[in-house]
Amino acid sequence: MKRVVQHIKSIYIHPTTFWVFGVVVVGLVLGALASWIFALAVIAAVAFAIILVADYGLLYFRGGFIQATRSMADRLSMGSDNVIKTTVINGYSRPVQIRLIDELPYQLQIRNFSILEDLKVGEEKVLSYTIRPETRGLYTFGDLNFFVTTKALGLIQRRIVIKQQEEVPVYPSLIHMKEIELKSLSKISVNQGVKKMRRLGHSYEFEQIKTYVQGDDYRSINWKATGRNQALMINQYEDEKSQPIYFAIDKGRNMRMPFNGLSLVDYAVNSTLAISNVALQKSDRVGLLTFDKEFDAFIKAENKRGQLSLILEQLYSLVQTDVDPNMNALYHAAKRYVRQRSLIFLFTNCNTLHSLERMRPILNLLNKQHLLVTILFENSEISDLAAKRPSSLEEIYENTIAEKFIYEQQLIASELNSLGIHTIVSKPEELSINTINKYLELKAQGKI
Repeated sequence: MKRVVQHIKSIYIHPTTFWVFGVVVVGLVLGALASWIFALAVIAAVAFAIILVADYGLLYFRGGFIQATRSMADRLSMGSDNVIKTTVINGYSRPVQIRLIDELPYQLQIRNFSILEDLKVGEEKVLSYTIRPETRGLYTFGDLNFFVTTKALGLIQRRIVIKQQEEVPVYPSLIHMKEIELKSLSKISVNQGVKKMRRLGHSYEFEQIKTYVQGDDYRSINWKATGRNQALMINQYEDEKSQPIYFAIDKGRNMRMPFNGLSLVDYAVNSTLAISNVALQKSDRVGLLTFDKEFDAFIKAENKRGQLSLILEQLYSLVQTDVDPNMNALYHAAKRYVRQRSLIFLFTNCNTLHSLERMRPILNLLNKQHLLVTILFENSEISDLAAKRPSSLEEIYENTIAEKFIYEQQLIASELNSLGIHTIVSKPEELSINTINKYLELKAQGKI
């Protein structure tokens, strides 16, 4: 009985069938006016019933089948177009038309997805489509639903469900990370053959004892070796080639503002991953700090194997909150855990001069101990509103308020720069490019 119910549930009527049925019914009704019309309508009804049964038989009783598998990356990328591929094989002995309805994750909120495709006998075809996840987390894909119709008749649809349920995590954008890597490498290669060398001093990693020559640091003289060799000998240390870089992400309520489906925190997360990858390739050490009302997570700046994966997992599990950020928590965390002078990229969203007044003392202290780069977000919608020519009194008010917001953000950036704090004001979609340009600029200037 269960199989009979499942069989009945798999039968769907094609929309064309309803139109043909409607024409037959109209013919039967009009047959009351003339017998020849009624006779034609009866013939059409019988023929329609025969064709319908024949179409049913072609779909169900000739051993036909559809095979399909879904393939995608093991990790999807947040905020990027991810390609999903479904490979379909036509196991029918005749050409068919299929309509694929994939059960997409609820987070995507896509309710009208379908792909219509024709398949020849025995043909294998790859159906590709893209999705753009806008939140991190675990996404559940359901089954693949195929509605099959014959090319010859096409009155009945057979629903074939292929079990393909799977869960895929959505991480910070690995696609975006690769794109930024390629852009940064192309920018570096412009000056290929011209390399600025900067000796950053030495670390405490001992390399060898050598004879003192004029210009060597006399503070490194090894007096015991000097006594044994009766000549000035000096300890030589390895040059410090890598510098610590930390990304501090404010995950408080100021960073919840959405742009193109992503929050400011999500843009900061994607940028952190992309720049971390570039910095690690340039032999710098990379670490992470996250905070809101309290200090939340810390990853020590390292350039060891697996460091990028460690940062990726921490960014994946980052949870945004609705509380106001506490810069004191960031300062005390940096003072406790970041012992060496480092480059700190601070992702935050300061929109008013009042907020700046509360943050300024802490930012000033951080900048004295480290090289601080504060990253603020430009509201592109407000910029577009300010650039729009007003045509009514209401639009004049809106334009004036928008210009006030822009002017205040310019004052905030100017105030931070006057304190010696490097400041980036960036549109969210240009965040990674602007941040990595600042990183390369500071490297070229020898400030880190």
